Amino acid sequence: LVFKQRIFNTILDSQLVIEEGTAAYNAWVETPIPVYTKFYFFDMINPSDLFHSHEKPILEERGPYTFREVEKKANLTWHENGTISYRRVKFWYFEREMSVGPLTDMVTTINVPVVGSAEFVRGDFFMEWGISDMLSTIEARIFVRRTIGELLFDGYEDTVMDIGSS
Repeated sequence: LVFKQRIFNTILDSQLVIEEGTAAYNAWVETPIPVYTKFYFFDMINPSDLFHSHEKPILEERGPYTFREVEKKANLTWHENGTISYRRVKFWYFEREMSVGPLTDMVTTINVPVVGSAEFVRGDFFMEWGISDMLSTIEARIFVRRTIGELLFDGYEDTVMDIGSS
């Protein structure tokens, strides 16, 4: 019985210890199982009707836009106490065949910087007045029409964000 336990522990240690060249190390450094993330958007079909005729919003769900995530561990440093420090690096790959459309699909959605700045100053009369004046001056709109790619990873230029970061 002791002999079987020793064999079992030896095999277990050889497979679970994270050392270069072991199966556990290879699976730990880069996960072999694919991980997918699906994004969905709501496209506002009638943004002008919402304000001009006080109509209910008409929303159309768009998605999924699917990405495969690959995570790797980089800058591995092995320490004398048996620990490892590292930096996680993630890569996202668009999976067109698992998505409803390309990243160039357009959606009309909430302009988060505009809505966020208005919410941030709510309750402070002078700040509300200042933000209101600034948003009117730059003709900011509560809705924006952008590509899925811009909204997810590419980003886009936004005057409110430029002003906020200056």
